[in-house]
Amino acid sequence: MKLPALILRPEFILCLSKDSGQAPGISLPLERNHSEAVTLFTQRYVCVHPAQKTPGFKVRGFLRGRISGFIAGLLAALCLHGCFYLQPTYTKEKAAEAVIALCRNEYGLKVNAWLSGETLYVYLPVASLTTTDKELASAIQKNINHLVVSATRVCLSMNPRMEFLVITVTDTKQHGIEYRIINYVPDLVKLQYNAISRNNFSSRSIISINQNPLAVGDEEGKYILKEPVKKADFICAQIAQNIGSAAEKQQKREEQTKPTGMMPPKAADVSLKDGRLEVTLLPLPTPPRDAAQLKEEALSIIAAVIKEYDFRDFNALEFYGLPPDNGKSEYNRNALLSLQQ
Repeated sequence: MKLPALILRPEFILCLSKDSGQAPGISLPLERNHSEAVTLFTQRYVCVHPAQKTPGFKVRGFLRGRISGFIAGLLAALCLHGCFYLQPTYTKEKAAEAVIALCRNEYGLKVNAWLSGETLYVYLPVASLTTTDKELASAIQKNINHLVVSATRVCLSMNPRMEFLVITVTDTKQHGIEYRIINYVPDLVKLQYNAISRNNFSSRSIISINQNPLAVGDEEGKYILKEPVKKADFICAQIAQNIGSAAEKQQKREEQTKPTGMMPPKAADVSLKDGRLEVTLLPLPTPPRDAAQLKEEALSIIAAVIKEYDFRDFNALEFYGLPPDNGKSEYNRNALLSLQQ
């Protein structure tokens, strides 16, 4: 039995599903419902982190989306902001206060926001992310877009700007489902000035879905751990996300099938330890026929991300491939950059 629910993305809705012999989970069936007057995004990969347990529910999967409700609102904000020159309007110290005021005064929206180091956190509690009420779903989607527009407007109208913007929308009434997007603010600026493509920007945004029972009833966002986002962690997450996308694409090419839309399995562990970047490809439910090709693509992805962000906080890469070539390979930074395709 599947019950339609909130549209987190213009093309997608959350639903509760109950499989025979399994606990209910959350998935996303396709549904057309494009937001008005926004530039639409092409295919993107969505990274889902393991959910915290809640009795009876788990985050089971995520459809690989073409259009993000968050990103659509973001693009609208960038388009509006790019139509005219704005003098710096907000200081970093007043950024959180400015987002709260904009949402309240222009949209009648109650949000919370915090500045933590170089990271701006913005939080929107919603009544439900699993509703069968289309009118309620539409209203919540509109509020999400308003939130994204306001937060982006503040970020792009600051001098100096912070490094990261983290937007979280959470179902605080029912299941504590959390939808979060992390963006590197200089990437927003590059997109605004067409220095990067929309597809490129899409691959740089880190999106996750979690479930946290502590979020139920939390209208202020107290449950959120508001630590500054570290650039190293952001880069590791982006590398892992893009390797997962590459693994899924390779699998579909080998099988000559179309994407199922479900969230592909995690394909790599990425971490920074003692000045060494460690990347380990993980065994997949359906192993790739050409493990060497996936290794080549993964190394190219790592090199591209390292080069794009001029990341220098490591001395060497330790790379562990899949069987049969699962031995350790080491590369210094210059050797790694030469592997970019």
